[in-house]
Amino acid sequence: MTILKAINIKKGFSSPNGTITILNGINLEVQEKEMVAIMGVSGSGKSTLLHILGLLNSPDEGKLIFLNKDIDFNNTKKLARIRNEQIGFVFQFYSLMGELTVYENIALPFMIKSNSRPAKDTVLKLLDLVGLNKNKIDVYPNTLSGGELQRVALARALINSPDLLIADEPTANLDKKSSIDIVKTMKQINQETGHAFIIATHSLDVAKVCDRILYLSEGVLSEKI
Repeated sequence: MTILKAINIKKGFSSPNGTITILNGINLEVQEKEMVAIMGVSGSGKSTLLHILGLLNSPDEGKLIFLNKDIDFNNTKKLARIRNEQIGFVFQFYSLMGELTVYENIALPFMIKSNSRPAKDTVLKLLDLVGLNKNKIDVYPNTLSGGELQRVALARALINSPDLLIADEPTANLDKKSSIDIVKTMKQINQETGHAFIIATHSLDVAKVCDRILYLSEGVLSEKI
């Protein structure tokens, strides 16, 4: 089953010297249970592309099909619902709320969706799935290491059982060992649950864990550098 299909996605930004093209006709298909890495130098447009694929931003041209339905980027209410319920996000800087416990941070997307708190056992199972000690459930983010923070962010991305997880440089702030550990955890989750993953990364070691590596260069996505 095709989870996501991008057709001729284009995106540019205005500058004093005219429009700067960032994405110039991106075509991409991501299948169920697939884990795709997107590589490219800084400034190549990886984050711009992920923001469009994650419905956080709209393209200038092109079409995005999610679960066999065309995405209407003008329907902001529906976009918000899809982002919350069917897409999970993991960012470089974790984006956790310092005043909330691990449990509360993980629970946020669920509470937005259902206006109720998830069972503590549900969150404990997620902690186990992402490889974080269950005794961390009631601690605050400032007591955790970088690797632990990213595991909390990963559990938060999983709380609503999304069809697709999008990770934008999820290991950029981690040492090499922690980076490989995190992406291997993602791969294990991918294999055990069937969640599709799109991961933007600078690290070839991280990318090699994925099923497929694509390269973004000069606004075009391809299988070769």
